[in-house]
Amino acid sequence: MEIANIRIDERLIHGQVAAIWSKALNLTRIMVIDEDAVKNPTQKSVLKMACPAGCKLSILSVESAAANLAARKYEGDRILIIVRSPATLRALYDAGYHFDSVNVGNMAKKDNSTQIGKSVCVTPQDVDDFRYLDGKGVSFGMQRVPTEASESLMDKL
Repeated sequence: MEIANIRIDERLIHGQVAAIWSKALNLTRIMVIDEDAVKNPTQKSVLKMACPAGCKLSILSVESAAANLAARKYEGDRILIIVRSPATLRALYDAGYHFDSVNVGNMAKKDNSTQIGKSVCVTPQDVDDFRYLDGKGVSFGMQRVPTEASESLMDKL
Protein backbone atom coordinates (compact mmCIF):
# COMPACT_ATOMS: atom_id res chain seq x y z
CA MET A 1 0.00 0.00 0.00
CA GLU A 2 1.40 3.34 -1.01
CA ILE A 3 -0.25 6.71 -0.42
CA ALA A 4 0.61 8.57 -3.63
CA ASN A 5 -1.01 11.83 -2.55
CA ILE A 6 -3.35 13.34 0.03
CA ARG A 7 -5.48 16.10 -1.48
CA ILE A 8 -7.98 18.65 -0.26
CA ASP A 9 -10.51 19.33 -3.00
CA GLU A 10 -14.08 20.33 -2.21
CA ARG A 11 -15.23 18.81 -5.50
CA LEU A 12 -13.84 15.39 -4.50
CA ILE A 13 -13.64 13.40 -7.77
CA HIS A 14 -13.95 15.59 -10.88
CA GLY A 15 -12.17 16.10 -14.20
CA GLN A 16 -8.77 17.14 -12.82
CA VAL A 17 -8.68 14.22 -10.40
CA ALA A 18 -10.13 11.62 -12.78
CA ALA A 19 -8.23 12.59 -15.92
CA ILE A 20 -5.01 14.23 -14.74
CA TRP A 21 -4.06 13.32 -11.17
CA SER A 22 -5.03 9.65 -11.50
CA LYS A 23 -2.77 9.22 -14.54
CA ALA A 24 0.11 11.35 -13.25
CA LEU A 25 0.17 9.39 -9.99
CA ASN A 26 -0.54 5.99 -11.59
CA LEU A 27 -3.34 5.40 -9.08
CA THR A 28 -5.06 2.09 -8.45
CA ARG A 29 -7.44 3.43 -5.78
CA ILE A 30 -9.09 6.70 -4.84
CA MET A 31 -10.11 6.97 -1.21
CA VAL A 32 -12.74 9.62 -0.51
CA ILE A 33 -12.93 10.39 3.20
CA ASP A 34 -16.10 12.33 3.78
CA GLU A 35 -18.75 11.90 6.49
CA ASP A 36 -21.53 13.32 4.27
CA ALA A 37 -20.72 11.20 1.20
CA VAL A 38 -20.75 8.02 3.29
CA LYS A 39 -24.38 8.70 4.26
CA ASN A 40 -25.63 9.91 0.86
CA PRO A 41 -26.49 7.20 -1.71
CA THR A 42 -26.84 9.75 -4.51
CA GLN A 43 -23.43 11.24 -3.85
CA LYS A 44 -21.92 7.74 -3.67
CA SER A 45 -23.37 6.98 -7.12
CA VAL A 46 -21.97 10.20 -8.56
CA LEU A 47 -18.52 9.46 -7.11
CA LYS A 48 -18.60 5.94 -8.56
CA MET A 49 -19.46 7.33 -12.00
CA ALA A 50 -16.68 9.95 -11.77
CA CYS A 51 -14.01 7.45 -10.71
CA PRO A 52 -11.72 6.63 -13.64
CA ALA A 53 -11.96 3.18 -15.24
CA GLY A 54 -9.53 0.70 -13.74
CA CYS A 55 -9.31 2.61 -10.47
CA LYS A 56 -10.94 1.24 -7.33
CA LEU A 57 -12.96 3.55 -5.09
CA SER A 58 -13.42 3.63 -1.34
CA ILE A 59 -15.86 6.09 0.27
CA LEU A 60 -15.22 6.08 3.99
CA SER A 61 -15.81 7.86 7.26
CA VAL A 62 -12.78 9.20 9.11
CA GLU A 63 -12.98 6.35 11.62
CA SER A 64 -13.18 3.62 8.96
CA ALA A 65 -10.41 5.19 6.88
CA ALA A 66 -8.05 5.43 9.87
CA ALA A 67 -8.75 1.80 10.81
CA ASN A 68 -8.34 0.51 7.24
CA LEU A 69 -5.11 2.45 6.69
CA ALA A 70 -3.68 1.27 10.01
CA ALA A 71 -4.55 -2.33 9.09
CA ARG A 72 -2.90 -1.84 5.67
CA LYS A 73 -6.09 -3.11 4.07
CA TYR A 74 -5.13 -1.89 0.59
CA GLU A 75 -1.84 -3.73 0.13
CA GLY A 76 -0.56 -3.37 -3.44
CA ASP A 77 -2.59 -0.21 -4.19
CA ARG A 78 -1.33 3.30 -5.05
CA ILE A 79 -3.85 5.51 -3.31
CA LEU A 80 -5.02 9.09 -3.58
CA ILE A 81 -6.75 10.19 -0.38
CA ILE A 82 -9.14 13.02 -1.09
CA VAL A 83 -11.09 15.12 1.42
CA ARG A 84 -13.18 18.30 1.27
CA SER A 85 -11.53 20.22 4.09
CA PRO A 86 -8.62 20.46 6.49
CA ALA A 87 -11.08 19.62 9.30
CA THR A 88 -11.37 16.08 7.92
CA LEU A 89 -7.58 15.75 7.81
CA ARG A 90 -7.33 17.01 11.38
CA ALA A 91 -9.87 14.37 12.45
CA LEU A 92 -7.97 11.68 10.50
CA TYR A 93 -4.70 12.69 12.15
CA ASP A 94 -6.33 12.67 15.58
CA ALA A 95 -7.83 9.22 14.81
CA GLY A 96 -4.27 7.92 14.54
CA TYR A 97 -3.41 8.09 10.84
CA HIS A 98 -0.37 10.38 10.55
CA PHE A 99 0.91 11.86 7.31
CA ASP A 100 3.63 14.30 6.27
CA SER A 101 2.28 16.32 3.37
CA VAL A 102 -0.96 17.44 1.76
CA ASN A 103 -1.79 18.86 -1.66
CA VAL A 104 -4.41 21.62 -1.47
CA GLY A 105 -6.26 21.84 -4.77
CA ASN A 106 -9.58 23.60 -4.43
CA MET A 107 -11.31 25.31 -1.53
CA ALA A 108 -14.11 27.51 -2.85
CA LYS A 109 -15.06 30.99 -1.67
CA LYS A 110 -17.64 31.01 1.09
CA ASP A 111 -18.90 33.35 3.77
CA ASN A 112 -16.11 34.58 6.01
CA SER A 113 -13.32 33.20 3.77
CA THR A 114 -10.20 34.85 2.42
CA GLN A 115 -8.57 33.95 -0.88
CA ILE A 116 -4.92 32.94 -0.46
CA GLY A 117 -4.30 31.16 -3.78
CA LYS A 118 -5.73 30.79 -7.29
CA SER A 119 -8.34 28.30 -6.13
CA VAL A 120 -7.92 28.32 -2.36
CA CYS A 121 -10.07 30.33 0.05
CA VAL A 122 -9.84 29.70 3.79
CA THR A 123 -12.13 30.40 6.72
CA PRO A 124 -10.83 31.10 10.24
CA GLN A 125 -11.64 27.44 11.12
CA ASP A 126 -9.63 26.24 8.12
CA VAL A 127 -6.68 28.38 9.25
CA ASP A 128 -6.92 26.86 12.74
CA ASP A 129 -6.95 23.32 11.29
CA PHE A 130 -4.00 24.05 8.98
CA ARG A 131 -1.99 25.55 11.86
CA TYR A 132 -2.81 22.58 14.10
CA LEU A 133 -1.57 20.10 11.49
CA ASP A 134 1.44 22.30 10.65
CA GLY A 135 2.32 22.09 14.34
CA LYS A 136 2.34 18.30 13.98
CA GLY A 137 4.85 18.57 11.13
CA VAL A 138 2.46 18.31 8.17
CA SER A 139 3.41 20.44 5.14
CA PHE A 140 0.86 21.93 2.73
CA GLY A 141 1.40 22.77 -0.93
CA MET A 142 -1.20 24.49 -3.10
CA GLN A 143 -1.28 22.87 -6.53
CA ARG A 144 -4.24 22.51 -8.88
CA VAL A 145 -2.64 20.12 -11.39
CA PRO A 146 0.62 18.12 -11.42
CA THR A 147 2.24 20.35 -14.05
CA GLU A 148 1.77 23.46 -11.89
CA ALA A 149 4.42 24.39 -9.33
CA SER A 150 3.39 23.83 -5.73
CA GLU A 151 3.23 26.91 -3.47
CA SER A 152 3.52 26.77 0.31
CA LEU A 153 0.10 27.27 1.86
CA MET A 154 1.52 28.19 5.26
CA ASP A 155 3.53 31.03 3.69
CA LYS A 156 0.23 32.51 2.45
CA LEU A 157 -1.48 32.36 5.84
